Amino acid sequence: MNIVYVSDQYWPAFGGVTVSLDSFKNKLVQVGHNVSLFVPDYPNANEWDKEKNIKNVFRFRSYGLFFNEENRLVYRSEKKKIFEALDSIKPDLIHIHTEFTLAKIAISYSKKKNIPLVITAHTNWEELIHEYLTFVPNRTGRIYCRFRLRRLFNKADLVIVPTYLMEMLLNLYYVRTPMRIIPTGVDENYFICNDDNKEIKKEIKIADDPVFENIFNTIKDHKTMLFVGRVAKEKNIKFLINALHKLILKNDNLKLMIVGDGPDKAELEKYIHKMQLKDHVVFTGFIERSKLAQLYSIADVFVFASKVESQGLVILESMTCGTPVVAIGKMGTRELMGGDFGGYMVDDDLDLFVEKVDLLLNDPQIYKIKSTEALQEAKKWKIDVMASKMLRVYQTLVDKKNELQ
Repeated sequence: MNIVYVSDQYWPAFGGVTVSLDSFKNKLVQVGHNVSLFVPDYPNANEWDKEKNIKNVFRFRSYGLFFNEENRLVYRSEKKKIFEALDSIKPDLIHIHTEFTLAKIAISYSKKKNIPLVITAHTNWEELIHEYLTFVPNRTGRIYCRFRLRRLFNKADLVIVPTYLMEMLLNLYYVRTPMRIIPTGVDENYFICNDDNKEIKKEIKIADDPVFENIFNTIKDHKTMLFVGRVAKEKNIKFLINALHKLILKNDNLKLMIVGDGPDKAELEKYIHKMQLKDHVVFTGFIERSKLAQLYSIADVFVFASKVESQGLVILESMTCGTPVVAIGKMGTRELMGGDFGGYMVDDDLDLFVEKVDLLLNDPQIYKIKSTEALQEAKKWKIDVMASKMLRVYQTLVDKKNELQ
């Protein structure tokens, strides 16, 4: 089957959408299908593709958004090139992972050629729009998002949602297109816990990797809270810093490790300095996914405060490595753990969040229970299982289209 993935976000930009694209693409290619990627061009993208040996990727001229240079939109003038590239592939199915320019162009092509069209609802834009477009009144932004997304999703043959809560949200938008819940799974080849002894793990060194050696030397004698993700407003990282400020009153050897990069880093560094926490926070910058398991495994607690996640894949990655999670239980994150299975899902309450992190840091018996739960729960979310579900969906849509022709 020839499958085309369309997205306005891809490497070298890091994010959940990028990870989801690669996770499904790699599994589908393994079982004999062709997956092509239609994504924006980025500065140094060609060098990235060559270095990482990324194949079947089509990049198109794009521009950065005025409020976020990391996210890019393809120029509308690229439509002819996009159509020509699609003609050369002759896709059996198009799967859209964006709501912007590339989505519109791909939709028009699929309608013209009568090709099955799938769209994944990755992002809860209603909760995000006021974070970036602060000049837009909150109510106006929400109404616009609902209207825009309803129109877009109703043009698809099927909408994929990562969680039941996301399906409920789209039902409130009056999306009438059939929906299927298929979250992004975790590849156990990357994320696996090999040792229950956190102190032993902190002595691990990555051969010939000075970046990792520096990280380990910085945290090896400390208890460690870990965050992985884009360093951006929607991730609510200031909440984690505020939690750290309270936690060090009882845990003076505690550090917060922030893995990732993004537009909010400079502002956070200023805030950390203001809170006098510079010696307790470690920014690692971008770390390749193939090496993230080391960091998940040596951390004592994974902390996550985002309230707008449609899924929260990093939570699953941490649980696959046996590291318990404390997170604000909003949207997709609440659904992942079924409540407190594998850690604690709490309300948007700083004191309660601090209480649960402190419990995991200082109660070995509770910690072992939650670590075991995390490993058990993560087994339900394997990428192999999710990719098989996705493939069955694709085949059903293609077969149905063929029957009607």
